[in-house]
Amino acid sequence: MNILIAGAGKVGYNIAKTLSSKHNVTIIDKNEKALEILKESLDVLTIKGDMRSPKTYMGLEEEFDFYIAVTNNDEINLISKLIAEEFLSIEKSIIRLTNTAYISTNFQKLNISRLIFPYKLSASSVAKLIQIPKANNIKEFFSDFALISLRVTDPLIKNVKEINSDKIVAIGVERGEKFIFLNDEDVIENEDLLYVFGEKEALKTILNRLDTTPLEEVKNIAIFGANLLSIEIAKILKDMGLNIKIIEKDEKEALKAAELLEDIEVINSSYEDEEVLLNEGIQYSHIAIASSLKDESNIIKSLQARNLGIKKIITINNNLNYYSLMHSLKLSTVRGPKIAAYYEIIEEIDSQLLVYERFFLGAKGKIFIKHIYKEKEVSPPKEYNKTIVIRNSKIFELKEKTKLQQGDIVLEFNFSGNRKWIEAL
Repeated sequence: MNILIAGAGKVGYNIAKTLSSKHNVTIIDKNEKALEILKESLDVLTIKGDMRSPKTYMGLEEEFDFYIAVTNNDEINLISKLIAEEFLSIEKSIIRLTNTAYISTNFQKLNISRLIFPYKLSASSVAKLIQIPKANNIKEFFSDFALISLRVTDPLIKNVKEINSDKIVAIGVERGEKFIFLNDEDVIENEDLLYVFGEKEALKTILNRLDTTPLEEVKNIAIFGANLLSIEIAKILKDMGLNIKIIEKDEKEALKAAELLEDIEVINSSYEDEEVLLNEGIQYSHIAIASSLKDESNIIKSLQARNLGIKKIITINNNLNYYSLMHSLKLSTVRGPKIAAYYEIIEEIDSQLLVYERFFLGAKGKIFIKHIYKEKEVSPPKEYNKTIVIRNSKIFELKEKTKLQQGDIVLEFNFSGNRKWIEAL
């Protein structure tokens, strides 16, 4: 495919890096230094120019499958799309917008294929974890299914066959530094990070049997940081009826947050001042959220919250290099805005050949999804994987030669990234 990217920042660079191995990628930015870095490391065409100027687009190929606007300026992303379409034939467009106020705006006349609101994505993921506090991570599929990971703690269930049913399938466990796909005869161990896929309501029921730690009703939330993401998280949690306290050491940031969040308490204090935090009652929070855009800071804040006795910690992960460390510290992680935008866009691009693509385990693993439109007899993939089928709202694992039916949904979990088997269905 021919793909045109507007913006050579962190998100634009990573999108170009991922897509350039399979597609023809052109990237535009007025920052010459950023483009030089791209040219040195990637096989892409770079164009130096103002994305709001018609001259920038005049020398390009006339047809593009995707236009992706990911600059740090919402207005430039929107305007550049309109100008680009005056000179180019663009089949689909993906626009990133940081200002969530635009969510209620009707952009139908702009003919945008997909709008990405990264701060909303991250904040919504936090809200899901608060609704199911025993979950370590949640990925939703379709309307009724989800993949949930949780830390197994003094479980009432020991065997995988006690988990598996026509509503739930145990996918695998992260045990130490290894991920193991599970079979019926396998045993669940205490402290395993277990991944289960299934119908949402059934999953909620079984979580309490896999993690028997008693939990108080979640009412009090502490948010460390008062940036745009923290504010978006606070808005969503306030609508859920939760009591929220925001701790921010920068006075200007604290004042700005207090103005935007009139009914939410914002505490201007250094995170290191434990006495102030104790006086403010932060130790009575049921959940703490470390929402800085710097992972080093989030890890420190999370450990401080744990030291105060807060049992559930949610940590924003902005750099995948820190994902393993956060996991080893047993912190529930949520993708930060830039990572969330990157994966939403990559999943959208890679899902064009009738195979939808998702990531799990910090993007180490892939999930390929395909709807079946014609009956076909198939054997399971030969590589190390877990393949399941959803049929009439029931789930079963593909273990032997099976006739797939029209309307089935097939999900293949693997680590190779090889999609040849599922593409052939």
